Amino acid sequence: MDAIRDLIEYVANDIGGLAATLFPFALLGLIGLYLLWLVIGYLRVSQVGINAESAVLPTLQLEKAPDGAIEPARGVVYCATDGIAYPAGAVYCSVCESDLVVACANCGATVRAADESCYRCGTRDTLVAASH
Repeated sequence: MDAIRDLIEYVANDIGGLAATLFPFALLGLIGLYLLWLVIGYLRVSQVGINAESAVLPTLQLEKAPDGAIEPARGVVYCATDGIAYPAGAVYCSVCESDLVVACANCGATVRAADESCYRCGTRDTLVAASH
């Protein structure tokens, strides 16, 4: 009987005091993780859009040269990693989520599809060849 009483006193005094000390810190940690999750979710939605997964973009697998290089026509939006061509307006690859690139319709420089103009020649519409 004394062993049970000693066990109850040990749990109530020693472990109970430790739990009462650590519980607020654990609660603050969980709240911090939740707030971090909310911030990361907000940043993702603000960059990609809330309906990013619902939009299905038609894609086309590009042919590769014998040496493995991908050389699409100028003005074609494509993923340099996967070799998949996307329609105008696409910004991210749906397979590897990397930035899509396009060869400038004017000078042929490789430009990110999200850029407004070519860094080399300053052409505002890098998709001129794709729209004509």
